[in-house]
Amino acid sequence: MDPLSVVASIIAVLQLSAKVLADLNHVKDAPKDRAQCAIETSNLYSLLFNLRVRVEEGDSQKLWYTAVRALAVENGPLDQFKQALETLQIKMTDGGRLKKAREALVWKFKKEEVASILDRMERLKTLVEIALQMDHL
Repeated sequence: MDPLSVVASIIAVLQLSAKVLADLNHVKDAPKDRAQCAIETSNLYSLLFNLRVRVEEGDSQKLWYTAVRALAVENGPLDQFKQALETLQIKMTDGGRLKKAREALVWKFKKEEVASILDRMERLKTLVEIALQMDHL
């Protein structure tokens, strides 16, 4: 996978995470769960932004880039991040249709659903962190 494709995959997840984060900030009646999802999404955004910068500035011939390419394969960690974020977004927008006002959004998650999505995001973040650490080695 060429560097441009990897960057494009990272940018797609960055854009979606920014949108989900903005939507999370408009959700009412779920301060604890919303806050936890917002924190995780914000952490993901920061991590992926760092990865994007390193990929854009880096040399695709270096060994660490192999690990980064593995993140962007089809159904790989970046695709899974995208799927998790899309799940959050769909839950917040009633199947993709925005309600009359974002302020009227009602949190629809069961605690198990939130925990499952957050656990999945945490596992995927670990893979991205490992790829970033390999750059330092």
